Amino acid sequence: MRRAHSGPRASAVATLADLRPTRWQGWFVAGQGQLVAAKLVTSRLVLTPLALADAPDMAEVLSDPVLYTHTGGSPPTLEELTSRYRRQLDGPWPDGQVWLNWVVRLPSEEAIGYVQATVTEQGADLAWVISTDHQRQGYASEATRGVAEWLGRHSIDRLTAHVAPGHTGSERVATHVGMKPSGNFDDDGEQIWRVHPAPSVRG
Repeated sequence: MRRAHSGPRASAVATLADLRPTRWQGWFVAGQGQLVAAKLVTSRLVLTPLALADAPDMAEVLSDPVLYTHTGGSPPTLEELTSRYRRQLDGPWPDGQVWLNWVVRLPSEEAIGYVQATVTEQGADLAWVISTDHQRQGYASEATRGVAEWLGRHSIDRLTAHVAPGHTGSERVATHVGMKPSGNFDDDGEQIWRVHPAPSVRG
């Protein structure tokens, strides 16, 4: 999967999990009505807005070269990741974009991955990564759907993702979120998957 914005070009996911609706923890408006990532809680996970202090944990999560098999790239150093997170948090972002980042954690607070959303007037482009040791347990599907539902609450209902051909794990995540392959490919050769509208919260 192509990174949503200035992050590792890798995604990983497992089989479908028993998902429950994300509990809305609130959101904030900063500046001129800018959407800001809020804490999200799903049945098994806690998604916290990215902070610079997350860099050491995430450097360990992203340290396995296997994560980059389908998408290229290499594990970042702690210094590189800290610099990347500073850009993601402080900007400046490209005109017309808002970058939202969540660290995916277990209830024990162990970091196991991330979800990103690049929000524009047209919708949101999603990307996700789950650490190698925690794949095939449904965590990527659960986390990504949690973000998709949260975006839907804020009327962001056009979602896309860029998936490398043959990356069946990412295809399963995209399918679970409600996306379908569009038949269109980006400049990196990844297929663009789309959903409209975003998945609704189920009671």
